[in-house]
Amino acid sequence: HGQWSRHVVDGWFRVWDLAKPVIAQVHGYCLAGGTELATSCDLVYVAEDAQIGYPPVRLMSPPDMQFHPWLMGMRQAMESMLTGDSLSGTEAVVKGWANRAFAAADLDAEVLKIAERVAKIPSDIQQINKRSVHRAMEIMGLRAAVRSGTEIQALCFHTDSSKAYMTRFRRDG
Repeated sequence: HGQWSRHVVDGWFRVWDLAKPVIAQVHGYCLAGGTELATSCDLVYVAEDAQIGYPPVRLMSPPDMQFHPWLMGMRQAMESMLTGDSLSGTEAVVKGWANRAFAAADLDAEVLKIAERVAKIPSDIQQINKRSVHRAMEIMGLRAAVRSGTEIQALCFHTDSSKAYMTRFRRDG
């Protein structure tokens, strides 16, 4: 039990642990695993009308990578985890999930401008800058909390509600 969520989190931490900065650009729907992939990145830029969320909290389990409290703070995390409601790109910025939101038509050009600014800093310095932020988050417990979340996620699949959902899903698709 929990092998899947541990495997998924290992993948997201491989992105987190890359030496060079990783930038996510989000447009359209970014749900469930898509949110996990984006949160493993260093910078996240979104279209104002993007839809970002983790709907499985309504039916079967919390995320494999439980990022909500780290990025959004306790109150916003609690609301997201207890409702499963999606956020627009604009709301995701306000709540701390993303860096900035742009009009969908401008997203590509704006993210490219930021990436070009990031790329102007020497790679060796950029790697140390990235590492300093990540280490601070890890000292505060991010890595341990996310890893312990995989156990909570695995336990959820043993609840009556999750089992009932999975039965309906296998039967009805």
